[in-house]
Amino acid sequence: MADVPYRQIHLDFHTSPLIPDVGSRFNAEEFARTLKKNHVNSINLFAKCHHGFYYYPAAVGKTHPSLAGGLDLLGEQMAACRREGIRAVVYTTVVWAENTCDEHPQWMQIDRNGVLGSRPPFLNDYNTETRAWRSLCMNNPGYADYLKREWKEIHERFHPDGLWIDIIFQFGCICPHCMAEMKQMNLDPQNPGDLLSHDRHVEIKFSREMYRYLKGIDKDWGIYFNGCPAEFDEQDDTALSTARRRECDDFIDIESLPSELWGYTHFPVLINYCNRFDKPVTMMNGKFHKTWGDFGTLRNSAALEYECFRALANGAGSCVGDQLHPEGKLDETVYDRIGRVFEQIEKKEPWCVNTKKISQIAVYAANRVLENERGFDATAMTINGANEGVYRMLSELHYLFDFVDFKDDISRYDLVILPDSVRLPPETAARISAYLAAGGKLLLTGESGLGIDGKGFALPELGLKHEGAEEYSPAYAALRPDQNIFRKIPPMDYAVYERGQRVDSGGNRVSAFLTLPYFNRTWEHFCSHRQTPPRAEPSRHPFAVEGNGFIYITHPLFRDYALNGCKVHKDIISGALEHLVAKPLVRGELPSTLEVTLRKRNGGMVLHLLHYIPMKRCKTVEIIEDVIPLYSLDLGLRADITPEKAYLAPDGKILDFTVRDGYIHCTVPEVRGHQMVVFE
Repeated sequence: MADVPYRQIHLDFHTSPLIPDVGSRFNAEEFARTLKKNHVNSINLFAKCHHGFYYYPAAVGKTHPSLAGGLDLLGEQMAACRREGIRAVVYTTVVWAENTCDEHPQWMQIDRNGVLGSRPPFLNDYNTETRAWRSLCMNNPGYADYLKREWKEIHERFHPDGLWIDIIFQFGCICPHCMAEMKQMNLDPQNPGDLLSHDRHVEIKFSREMYRYLKGIDKDWGIYFNGCPAEFDEQDDTALSTARRRECDDFIDIESLPSELWGYTHFPVLINYCNRFDKPVTMMNGKFHKTWGDFGTLRNSAALEYECFRALANGAGSCVGDQLHPEGKLDETVYDRIGRVFEQIEKKEPWCVNTKKISQIAVYAANRVLENERGFDATAMTINGANEGVYRMLSELHYLFDFVDFKDDISRYDLVILPDSVRLPPETAARISAYLAAGGKLLLTGESGLGIDGKGFALPELGLKHEGAEEYSPAYAALRPDQNIFRKIPPMDYAVYERGQRVDSGGNRVSAFLTLPYFNRTWEHFCSHRQTPPRAEPSRHPFAVEGNGFIYITHPLFRDYALNGCKVHKDIISGALEHLVAKPLVRGELPSTLEVTLRKRNGGMVLHLLHYIPMKRCKTVEIIEDVIPLYSLDLGLRADITPEKAYLAPDGKILDFTVRDGYIHCTVPEVRGHQMVVFE
């Protein structure tokens, strides 16, 4: 499929039947003109919403009862967009459709508590929890047949450029169809793990069947199932992996409104995984202050810029979510703000489209449960703490990396990181062993590197012997000046809050030991306000072990950093990285708030520099209000090519540069939000 446009709108229209005069102020020419003058070149338009009603004269299903005067709202929107050359994709919804639940209660999911529709009675909540709507079962053959007829009708009436199919989720369904299938598959519906496995099986089976059906109608139709296909797992269970979901998508949209639900670390974690796939990727944010349906709010200009420019820096388009007012009129103020950002994107696109990411480090996705943290769940909108921590640290230290899974080839990377909780099946351990034998470098933390059963390291060449979980927690990392890899850290016993592992170093060099507390804090044994202080001298329990081509740190510092933000934990990882990575891709005295990405383009490179600072100015969301410029940034870029010229894009200002010590050295005069530096 061709690359999808970079300036998109997702036009929500979940409209209650209690609201009158739906579409009464819609004007097709004004609608298209507003989109066109604000540089929109693609839009997702609603055929059916979560309330279960259709926005055209539907033969399959029920047209919205308040739609004004027989209006074919979708048809007029489609025609208006086509006149202006705007790509038009049709949105529809699967599991959440309230009117369909009313008319066909036999199609609803039943959760393990026996609740019909998997929605607790009398729930009065915003869409911040997954069961704020009643849910239909994708495993019900009657409902599947209904959807096929609906989608065929949409194609015959409108011939849209694509179909955007929302809410591909099961919520622990034990309806008769699911119970019968679980019995046939020898799954126990009382076992939460089996129930989750069956949910995933149904989601993947449904997507495959419907993808084949839709491509049979029109092989050129762009199809997308919104069931978190960007969310990653370790691929330890290939049949139920999200990789199977992605096989049924012609493009990937990363839904990531960085406010109440997702936060500002959600999109960059997922794009650093999805960037490797040969599918167009789009970042979906919103014009809202909080989340979908937050009427009467408007994203701060700096925040909207940051989110869209960060997508550009990662080779992705932008899809800004809006919700059309029930009367059908677009808000000029909203589109003026979006248009100012889209105008800048349009100017920057020539240096962003059809580029490929350059990275140096492979990070295995951590999805195993640590302490009380939940493991992989494709419906989760939060990021595993280890993955968030490793993203934060590497981004702040300006190392360029990919998240990988157990099926990926790691041979091209200079370093592999196993963060905190990555246990290894035999075939993956063998791949890492071969990588080490070929001269690769490895950084492990916490229980990473253990076999699946957790009873010993799966990499015998490390020489480490696992002795179980560390008895004391919190404990203290005893950092001393004579320890080479931590020489930049002032000597002290530093708290590590998360429980670590106890190991025998197996003859490897111990770069730092643990200092233990006098005792663990309990209700009857405690000291002062928080953890027990350290003893006078370090123990013989290793904290950091340095071996041939690897460094192992006994505690889950990445998760610790995501939870607690201690800079010394990042400094420890920084020391290990400096020891393991001889020539990082980017060098310079750069602030930790600067985000850096590097992409290949036409035999050259484009360096993206982003400087926006999210701040927690309230209890619920991170705020970006100001653009704080940086000046005279001296940086070095590893000289994998020798450029003929360097310049700033899109303005074309030529930069002086030198090549020495294997690096391209230049000074970027100013970064005001987002700056691209092109080497050709």
